[in-house]
Amino acid sequence: MIRRLFTAFAAGTAALATVTVPSTATATVPATATVPATATVPAAATAPVAAAVAAPYTFLNLNFNMCGNKCNHGTLGVADHVAQAILDRPTRPRTATLQEVCAGQAIRIRNRLSDAGYHVVHVPTAHRCDDGSAYGIALVHKGDREWYRVWDLPNPNNHEPRKMVCALLAGQPVLACSTHIDFHGDGTRGVQIKRVAAIMADYAAADRAAFVAGDFNTEPTEDALDAMYRPAYGGGADGIHTEGNGCCQRSGPATADGGRTIDYTFLRAATFTADWAQVVPTSTSDHHKVWASITLK
Repeated sequence: MIRRLFTAFAAGTAALATVTVPSTATATVPATATVPATATVPAAATAPVAAAVAAPYTFLNLNFNMCGNKCNHGTLGVADHVAQAILDRPTRPRTATLQEVCAGQAIRIRNRLSDAGYHVVHVPTAHRCDDGSAYGIALVHKGDREWYRVWDLPNPNNHEPRKMVCALLAGQPVLACSTHIDFHGDGTRGVQIKRVAAIMADYAAADRAAFVAGDFNTEPTEDALDAMYRPAYGGGADGIHTEGNGCCQRSGPATADGGRTIDYTFLRAATFTADWAQVVPTSTSDHHKVWASITLK
């Protein structure tokens, strides 16, 4: 018997409004299940065949900092670019983790992708975009979700508020998260990454197959990422994740203008295999699109 524990969180169906999500919820699960001591089997019944092992589940994630306001001023061209990239992919991604997204752009992505079965959760984080809509992060997923939750990240020096959004996808038990870490070198990045790592560790303790992708504003060899990388990556790494381009070098192709490697897909190593990653430069943002193929073990 496969027992699934669903933690229920309020998930508003209006994906583009500010959402209040309860910090805790409970689900009642019986402590024991009654199983008959004996079962009658017809004499002619053939001996049961061992259950087949489920095939590994492989899917794609697109991570992209859209630079929706700074580079695009809330205009919709970058949203069309994202939607078309998803639709044109021979194997369409299950998820897309997006940063610096104006609400108007998120609506455009939703409208472009809805017929293909995609949903969009937009989470406002700070100011308004030049088009007047809310600025924030987004999570795109194909198919239904069980719930989603928004986390506030620490902001000890009162910079721009930062958040993380996670959603448990229906069907395959994958928990997908999107985040955008602060860029200031005054310790803010470090405490925010530690908070992300702690949230992911809690999901791991609950045996969730979770991954988080986003703009971490941190180079691979910086100490702040020790909390994310598993020890095999060296340095002071003490996390639980494999990076999307594989194990175990703290390096990778540039993911943003200026040769910076700052965008990542971190997978819980115990539940996922990193198959490959592909970085695709674009003229619509100061970041590149990062595709990652992920296999659920």
